[in-house]
Amino acid sequence: MNTKSVALEQLEPKLQPDDLDEAMVNALKLDVDNRAYSTINWHISPPTALQGEEAKRLLLGFIIGVLGKSGKALGCKVGVSTEDEPIEAITTESGFKLKVCSSNKENTLHPKTLEGAGEITNAHGHKPFLMMIHLQKRFHEEWESVSTELVNICDDQGSSIIYSEFSSLENVIESMGFNYSEVRSDAAKLNLTTEIFDWQGANTDIEDCYF
Repeated sequence: MNTKSVALEQLEPKLQPDDLDEAMVNALKLDVDNRAYSTINWHISPPTALQGEEAKRLLLGFIIGVLGKSGKALGCKVGVSTEDEPIEAITTESGFKLKVCSSNKENTLHPKTLEGAGEITNAHGHKPFLMMIHLQKRFHEEWESVSTELVNICDDQGSSIIYSEFSSLENVIESMGFNYSEVRSDAAKLNLTTEIFDWQGANTDIEDCYF
């Protein structure tokens, strides 16, 4: 045994106190990053009342139009993916991609059957979730007489997520680990809530009056 090297190892350990603190911080950060967040599952299926060919054609245009507008409002890339296989696609900066194409892959919508499903995770960010909520809301506004959902959204426990007002989404925002302020700001762009006015950042030439 090389007693000298053992002594040096004891005197000069690889992790000094400062290094140990940094290692602990990194370990805690990794634990937070790997925290088990909830997932959101979505499923689009045409209601029974809209199963005719003409109805499906109109519904497809409606879905593509609503998702395209909401994607653009949220700063997503919207358009045709490739020239060889023309498909409508919405891509977020997080890498989430929603396609309208003849495929049974996750996060795709079939243009003929109008059937599609997928999963949204914390890593995907909140924008795909808001786009689905917006589509759900707009469908109710356009087809008030149809009681069946076009977009079924649920959490990983199978509990349905149905928008009524922004506060109805707060538990989902928390369980998904989304940033509340960012979600609220983007939700306002889709008319899912009102904007929060920044009084501190507001500039005015009118003198304050106190009574």
